[in-house]
Amino acid sequence: MINFDPVYFLTAIPCILVSLALHEYGHAAMANALGDPTPRLQGRVTLNPIAHLDPAGTAMIILTSIMGFGFGWGKPVQTNPTYYKEFRRDTILVAVAGPAMNLCQLMLTVGIANVLFLSGVQLNGWGHLLIQVFIVINIVLMFFNLIPLPPLDGGHVAIQLLPRAMGQSLQRLGFSGVSFLVLMGLMFTGVLSIYLRFTVGLVFYLIATGFGEEFAMWLFQG
Repeated sequence: MINFDPVYFLTAIPCILVSLALHEYGHAAMANALGDPTPRLQGRVTLNPIAHLDPAGTAMIILTSIMGFGFGWGKPVQTNPTYYKEFRRDTILVAVAGPAMNLCQLMLTVGIANVLFLSGVQLNGWGHLLIQVFIVINIVLMFFNLIPLPPLDGGHVAIQLLPRAMGQSLQRLGFSGVSFLVLMGLMFTGVLSIYLRFTVGLVFYLIATGFGEEFAMWLFQG
């Protein structure tokens, strides 16, 4: 039985869409900065979330958010690596730009929250929920995409860092769909959930360590 929480649903949907859009914008902006005009010509070097939304991925976000969690994907950014000056380096930079944008969103949100805390601002329950959800979503997006399996960003990085033969083998796994099956296996066995819960817990531990226990307790109010 689905325990639908309308407050969580209305909070999570915009947080996920914004976080995904900025993730994809990171890829597009980095590729454009490295000399590849493809994302710019396709209208992807923009902060407009609509340009980065995938219909199926957005529908999945809405459906899973109704079920109490949010999972989906944005429209992949198309690039043309032939424009890169240094193929391996620039491919890695474009790949990590997405998770880096999630890290930036995470750090900015924590920074704003800390300013509110130090200023003595009292938020209502929804205000705390909004901050919590936005932080968690960006942690999950960052670490999920860093898993070293194509077509995830971590997979693109791994392909470039591994010895040539091993990188090509990993790339073939992505093309054949095997890596997708591996991801599904990790999801249904609960391994993926354990990994993501660990990363969320680790980041919140680092936040509490860096900003203090009082801030962490304030953050989790509501």
